Amino acid sequence: MVSKIDQLKKLVKKEVTTEFGYRVSKMILHNELTFIENRHLEDYFLVAHRLVSELKKNKEVIIGPGWGRMISSYICYVLGITKINMHDDPILLWGNEKSNPTIDIEVDDESYHLVFIKAIELFGFENVARMPIMNGKNRDVDNHKFIGMKANGEKVYLHACALLVCMDGVETHFAVDEVIDEKGNKILCAREFIEESDNTIVLRFNILQSHILTRIKRIQKLIKKNGKEYPKMYDKTIWEEDYQLFKDGDLDDIPWFESDCIREVTEKLMQGRGIPNFERLIISQGLYSLGKSELLSNKKEIAKYKKRYQLFPFLKLLPYGLLFAEDAAWFIHGWVGLTWKQTWQVLQFVFDKNEREAESLKQVYLRQGMDNGFKEAELIRIWGSLFERTPLRSKSHYIGRLYLSVFLAGLKHNFPEEFKEITEKDKRDEEGREIYNGL
Repeated sequence: MVSKIDQLKKLVKKEVTTEFGYRVSKMILHNELTFIENRHLEDYFLVAHRLVSELKKNKEVIIGPGWGRMISSYICYVLGITKINMHDDPILLWGNEKSNPTIDIEVDDESYHLVFIKAIELFGFENVARMPIMNGKNRDVDNHKFIGMKANGEKVYLHACALLVCMDGVETHFAVDEVIDEKGNKILCAREFIEESDNTIVLRFNILQSHILTRIKRIQKLIKKNGKEYPKMYDKTIWEEDYQLFKDGDLDDIPWFESDCIREVTEKLMQGRGIPNFERLIISQGLYSLGKSELLSNKKEIAKYKKRYQLFPFLKLLPYGLLFAEDAAWFIHGWVGLTWKQTWQVLQFVFDKNEREAESLKQVYLRQGMDNGFKEAELIRIWGSLFERTPLRSKSHYIGRLYLSVFLAGLKHNFPEEFKEITEKDKRDEEGREIYNGL
């Protein structure tokens, strides 16, 4: 009998051979598969691949690139769970041996319920349930939507839902209620919030309802209705897209680029050549998130950052420090020479702002860095900047969101009439919902 890990390895090998060729690092794939085998996550990835593959068969479903770890994962990339990849060494991919890796499946609003129904078809009614992604302390109850009704007539409201798959039955592990959803389908809902598990027996996937994907889908349908051909998502890689409109285009109604401040930062960083433009969009978002408008409105600081970034692209030095956790990992491991484990430990201290506990690792960092040609003062300055202005946890989280904004901006640039019609209708609908909710 073929083991689950051998099934996964065979599937990965087949996908790499047929589609990706030499574009994917075999060493990174091997490292990820080793991590998956050591953590007994074979079922988790096989289930994710099967579910996403079935959803893709329905041409009405639009699946987003997802957020966070999966965009760093070559396994998720070759299995088609995500369609874009960072092309970075995934040191921060799934975390350490104690972390709880979770895959996000991002779909348009119309396809949201279908994900859960398809999961029931594939894995069995008793083996599939919904639950809130966040517990009651963290979620905004005003954003809850009607999900369905229990047999006793009680209505069920949830915001974003996680999908739970338990091959031996959800009720074996958690209390559940049968609910009739708004489409008339019978589903199971967990009675209480369940913390993230290790994804070995209870498999948890966050199902994300993307309003940007929904708008893209509606614009595409209108373009087709008007007798035109529209571009499809993922026809190009993120590194091949044309970003001229981010230098001189109209970015009104484009998520993440509407504010005057972020447009100014983007315009400054997009000038010149020598660095991939998508990288600059990520940097502009990182600067905006770290510094906010009061810092980024300082044109001298932006000019200083741009100059330093062009001179030392591998360091991404001050005034803003290393912007993302991946950048910090790349520098600490790749340039200074700490091991993967030491690098991970440093970053955990950074995220916890626990510089005192990191002192012993700091000494290793300084010795290794000076052995590799860095000056002690520069190493100390970079180390201090990590704790002073903690890097954003995941560049890949921004890449997923930015990709959708970039694609939407492209639709606006090439199909302005259709973009305007759908966007204005969405605004009217949103205003109507706000008025209704306020009654």
